[in-house]
Amino acid sequence: MKLDKKKIVFISGILISIICSWLFARKIEWAHLNEAFREANYIYIIPTIMVIFLSHYLRAVRWSTLIAPIKKVSILNLFSATMIGFMANSVLPARVGEIIRPVVIARRENIKITTTFATVVMERIFDVLSVIVFASLLFFFLPSETSQNKRTGMINHVEASTKDLKEGQESYSSAANKESYTDTSKVIKQLKKWSVVLAFFGILAITTLFLLSVYPQKAGAVLEKLLFLFPHHLKDKLINFLHSFISGLQVLDNKKQLLWIGTLSLIIWFFNAASVYVLCYSFNIGLSFAGACFVIVCLALAVALPQAPGFIGVFHIATQKSLAIFGVGLSSAQSYAITLWALSVIPVTLVGLLFLWREGMSLGEISKYEEKVSE
Repeated sequence: MKLDKKKIVFISGILISIICSWLFARKIEWAHLNEAFREANYIYIIPTIMVIFLSHYLRAVRWSTLIAPIKKVSILNLFSATMIGFMANSVLPARVGEIIRPVVIARRENIKITTTFATVVMERIFDVLSVIVFASLLFFFLPSETSQNKRTGMINHVEASTKDLKEGQESYSSAANKESYTDTSKVIKQLKKWSVVLAFFGILAITTLFLLSVYPQKAGAVLEKLLFLFPHHLKDKLINFLHSFISGLQVLDNKKQLLWIGTLSLIIWFFNAASVYVLCYSFNIGLSFAGACFVIVCLALAVALPQAPGFIGVFHIATQKSLAIFGVGLSSAQSYAITLWALSVIPVTLVGLLFLWREGMSLGEISKYEEKVSE
């Protein structure tokens, strides 16, 4: 049986999710995990959900700015399409929500699909730039010693010293704690060094965006020439993507809108990080806001990989490993990861299904739309 590219990506995604789920589940200590859930303060779940939906609403506001030169579309309709897209990412394979939501708007507002796709391409570019800016800034400003590490280090030191006085067998445990603490500091120092590299690429990307906006033909021609190193089939796809992005930029008749869209993009990712930060209080995790930004950057990179619907496994292991860098214990990190995943996926999926019903559509119908676009 010959597998096409779509099936290969789907199978790869399933395998990646299975592997990540196994890596996450194999270290679960169920007694400690249950204890972490019992001791959690769930009052912070409500503000966390509110922040998550606020971030999605701001995406609709940003989309309204991008699509306004083509047609004035209500923010409610754009929010509806946005939530349907996120819902589709949770229940359908291959992140088809990114294809479905522009199709929903094109269908509802009688706009060309290629036009709505151009605005979505611009959205993704601004999201990538925002992640680069966030990563470069937070890597630079990350403290060498987090509050969680300090607290954990002091507790371990006190416990080890007390046991050393009673028993002469705890020196190895104390050394192990010190080594773990040192390893965490080394990781953060390495991340701080990477801030320079990320800042360089961020400045390069923003400069390119500006040149494409002001000099679309000249800048586009230069970028086309720079793609000669890529294989022919990949080069054609990249050129088509470039032209789609340039056409999306040109619908903005006021270049100040670019600054507004860029600002909105940073605010969106700020609220994404805020949801991570607020939920930390439920599990008594002493994570700084810079640490929360780091977690959201890791999640953004992780969910970009091929994976099963709902980001199962990949989301969990990325959250756990990123929290581990800041000295968060295994059971706390795992209970936090499970809760953050549930709050990020389940309410959004339910609201997306509600908006799907409002649009008079079904999951089977939007799946067919995705197939038609792919063809």
